[in-house]
Amino acid sequence: MSDSSPILDELRAMAVFATVVRCGSFAAGARALGLTRAVVSHHIRALEARLGVPLAQRSTRSFSLTPAGEAFRVHCERLLDEAHDGIRGMELLRAEPRGEVRITCSHHFGSKRIMPGLLEFRRRYPAIRVHVAMNDANVDLVQHGIELAVRAGPLADSALVARRLVREPTMLCASPAYLRRYRAPASAAELEQHRWVLYPPSQRAATVRVDGKELQIPVRGDVATDSAAARLAFVLAGEGIARLPAYDAAALIAAGELVHVLPEVQTAALEIFLVHSQRIGPSARLLRDFLLAAAADG
Repeated sequence: MSDSSPILDELRAMAVFATVVRCGSFAAGARALGLTRAVVSHHIRALEARLGVPLAQRSTRSFSLTPAGEAFRVHCERLLDEAHDGIRGMELLRAEPRGEVRITCSHHFGSKRIMPGLLEFRRRYPAIRVHVAMNDANVDLVQHGIELAVRAGPLADSALVARRLVREPTMLCASPAYLRRYRAPASAAELEQHRWVLYPPSQRAATVRVDGKELQIPVRGDVATDSAAARLAFVLAGEGIARLPAYDAAALIAAGELVHVLPEVQTAALEIFLVHSQRIGPSARLLRDFLLAAAADG
């Protein structure tokens, strides 16, 4: 009894025929397939017997297709191409990174600066599932099963690994309506007399630098929030002055919706870090490196 079915024999013979045609001779086809010329001839003769028509005219030195062979060649080459494409596709699928990663970040910064990177990451690695927790609080990574966290510095000492993602310039800003209601400060010292949008709610002073000298300005205000998005909304509504990152302020200043207060006064940059435990999985490591590279390019 044969150890292969007739259809498998026919498919094998079709692949042999297509290879011989592409190589231009029985000898070249045999070398490409790693077979003897006798085995190649056997497959094609069996195929001709099955079809009932000659496919090729051959001699010791020449090889040409009959009209039937020319018509049948198209189907055999298509079969061979489909087989090769299927194998390459499976190899790519096997090589494609797979897995799952959980990341947490604040609503505001996450929406503005992290989401574009995550969308590009998903386009690049569609087989990796991404879980994004938008949370303004610093959640416990281990307790919540989170591998990566985006956090603003300075960071408390811990066993976590921190990699700086971005260093964002900041500036003092207020709305035109606020500055019409309250005279704009003429110096850093006058900032103490103004209303502030307090962020975080525990804020009691603002650190500024003037002519190379660092000053601590006491601050007060009727609005306090732990949300960066709410801080921006309150400043736009004329509730007070606040230190805003450039990614929030620059476009609004250009549009006239905000005013850069005391441009000569320097404020500390906002430093954002990617934080994770000492050991993370391959998907989390891939996402970490992707976000770091995207931030460096940007």
